[in-house]
Amino acid sequence: MIGRRILAFWLDLFLAIFLSEGGLSLLRREILSGTDPEDPFDPVRQWAAASFHPAALLAGLFLYFFLFWAISSETPGQSLFGLTVIRDSGDAERVRIGPGGALRRTLVFGGSFLLLGLGFLAALANDRRLALHDCLSGTRVVRERSRPAPRPAELP
Repeated sequence: MIGRRILAFWLDLFLAIFLSEGGLSLLRREILSGTDPEDPFDPVRQWAAASFHPAALLAGLFLYFFLFWAISSETPGQSLFGLTVIRDSGDAERVRIGPGGALRRTLVFGGSFLLLGLGFLAALANDRRLALHDCLSGTRVVRERSRPAPRPAELP
């Protein structure tokens, strides 16, 4: 399952950056078309004319992961690879994490990056395959078993 998590993460990272940069590009174009190009001291125009916006990229990444986890407990990449995030309550029941759990997970997920990715390596060191952000947010990633197809009515 570690391989699935890695592939899902890279797909989600690509999608999040693509969507963030696309949205930022539209916002910058709108700002630049609505401001006076002759005013060199307009701070909004200066911001929009800059080529790189790390804070906006981080905000886009945060929103991508938070919104998908809050709404469906899985990102598109996780969904594609059959993974979902649930509460780690120890029960057999799989409970979605909800907005509060999604916020905690997203904040701590960012912390795994701040530790130069070391938070992800924790998944290799324990039996339950929990990364640091899983442990600290009280969540875990599980593989959703495909639901069995309904059986046709037995013929007489």
